[in-house]
Amino acid sequence: MLGLAVSCHAEPIAPTATTQPVEQWKTAFYKRGFVGNYQAGWADGLNSTLRLRVPLALGGSKVRITLAPMREEETILSKLSLAPAKDGEGTIASTPVALSFAGKPELKIAPNQADVVSDAADISIKPGAWYLQESYASEKYLYAYSVDGFFNEAGDRHDAPKLAEFKNGAWPGNVTRIEVLTSDTRPIILCYGDSITHGYNSTPNGGKAYPEVLGRLTKLPTLNFGVNGDVITYSGGAPGLVESCQGVQSVIVLMGINDIISGMIKSPQEYSNIAANLIANLKHGGRKVYFGTLPPATGFAAFDKDPNMEILRQAINAWIRKESGADAVIDFDAALADPENPARMKTEYQSDWLHPNDAGYEKMAEVAAKEFLPAP
Repeated sequence: MLGLAVSCHAEPIAPTATTQPVEQWKTAFYKRGFVGNYQAGWADGLNSTLRLRVPLALGGSKVRITLAPMREEETILSKLSLAPAKDGEGTIASTPVALSFAGKPELKIAPNQADVVSDAADISIKPGAWYLQESYASEKYLYAYSVDGFFNEAGDRHDAPKLAEFKNGAWPGNVTRIEVLTSDTRPIILCYGDSITHGYNSTPNGGKAYPEVLGRLTKLPTLNFGVNGDVITYSGGAPGLVESCQGVQSVIVLMGINDIISGMIKSPQEYSNIAANLIANLKHGGRKVYFGTLPPATGFAAFDKDPNMEILRQAINAWIRKESGADAVIDFDAALADPENPARMKTEYQSDWLHPNDAGYEKMAEVAAKEFLPAP
């Protein structure tokens, strides 16, 4: 077993000259929400090549990658590499750079061990879409629900210009965090939420989730910490996770619709108690918290089962607008609602009456961007 250090974030690197800016390790990508074990047989067998699109929010001179263990089984990573994306169709723009672990390409991750960090690799990182490539010599490894899916082929195809086979609906592999050594001092926006933040039903590999669009509009590094199915009821760990990302000055929170649909929250008081505590904890360290109103959900079958769900959504939004104590409110509800029927999204913005489509996510980003751009 390799003796590797647990990830340590934001270690300053002393400049070599007084004229050079100080470089720090900062999180450029994070994948939240692992939900189970992915079998290699679903991806063309052992040591097949998995190619996954990752939007890197920051550029820098070096990169390192953190991998998480499984709970009950050993994971054997045989190869890990990173290359800039040429397009969203599985094509890389240049030869990938291989990552190593204590000087070796392979890694055995014991169950329940600490997270493992790769060696720092010299890669000139530019912000934007990259392809992370993984190969596993173990039958099972982690996966999470994803909006982008992945490309794969049997065997070692890390250097292949294009992988044509696309599989939707999962993010396979143990990688959780990608960090870059950067001198970029721009404030980072972190978007925390559920599937609406994650970008569910947006175009796969299209960069259409609202956090990625927000980053393009504001020209500020923006991280997507959304995960499908998440609930504000279990958001107690959010402040610590945000704290682990050096440079985050603003947090946008959009959570609660799953709590309503699942029945986990039955009153605006229950919601406000949790949300107020979350906001207060996220503000530590001088961060600003922007809280989003819950978008319309009428028309979605699970929501329509009980008219009280809409009453509760409206009551929660009233609290968010007037009493939340957030530094600012981003009114996603007003932005997406049909003026003639505010309980529903505009037809041109919805995909399934709960999640927006590409146009809806773009509208969300436009509304959020107003909080970060100079007034016209």
